[in-house]
Amino acid sequence: MAASSVSRERYRAYAHYLRVSANYVGTSVAPDRLERLRAQVNLERNKFLFWQVLWLLIAVTCLVPMLMLAAVEFGIPLPASVGARAEALHFQLVALENPLVVAVTVLSAVTFPSAVAIAYAPIIANADAIGDLENANRALKSVEKG
Repeated sequence: MAASSVSRERYRAYAHYLRVSANYVGTSVAPDRLERLRAQVNLERNKFLFWQVLWLLIAVTCLVPMLMLAAVEFGIPLPASVGARAEALHFQLVALENPLVVAVTVLSAVTFPSAVAIAYAPIIANADAIGDLENANRALKSVEKG
């Protein structure tokens, strides 16, 4: 626990350093330094984006069986091919015919909220660092334009 808070503080300090560096960059700065700073900021921003997209894709994938079961249970019309699969899934789940289907369905139901929490936890925990990265990105864009 203490190691994660130390890492978080170091990351916040690093993001703050990038923000301050971007704010002090002027047009007289060497283009290679500007490009290196921009690459650092973009790398850190892309890490957060990749993490969130990956876990949200996992969450959506786990949500599909739940939505199919809900559609059959509540009589929501589905396209023919999806409806047939949803009916088969519902029948196997209700009849407890296939233990693998039951296990996958339960795993999907548990994985969905977990994946959403995992996707947003670093974003919430490092909100100030993300704000610093966004401010640094805006400052660097304005320097490049101006």
